[in-house]
Amino acid sequence: MTSSVLSRTDLNQVILTGKVENDPQFHYQPDGTPVLQFSLELLNDSGNFSEKRSGQGNEGHASKRANLRPSLIHIVALGNLAQFRSELRSGQRLLVKGRLNQRRWQTPEGRNRTRTEVIASELQPAEENETGLPNEYK
Repeated sequence: MTSSVLSRTDLNQVILTGKVENDPQFHYQPDGTPVLQFSLELLNDSGNFSEKRSGQGNEGHASKRANLRPSLIHIVALGNLAQFRSELRSGQRLLVKGRLNQRRWQTPEGRNRTRTEVIASELQPAEENETGLPNEYK
């Protein structure tokens, strides 16, 4: 196996744009590292946030797609990036770059839990242009 094949299979990079769904939560890890957490609401397949459309007589797969709920992705920003909190507000459009991470834990009741999240490496306000896409993607 060549190293170029290995490097492609090890790629873990995510770039998302969406709206900050809730007010970000800020805290410190036991080692003193600042942590900022929030959910990012992603566009549904119609290009809209949270818009629920009627099927208008469509049947099958098309009508199911018309009523999709938005996807919410949990975002975690650590260290200096967590200081971005003063600039974030609910409803704000944001571009997030980072990597996927999966956490597993057990609740006090003994239930196993899993959360897939994005560990952010970059956060940027994303202003929309006339197409509704962030200016970075005109």
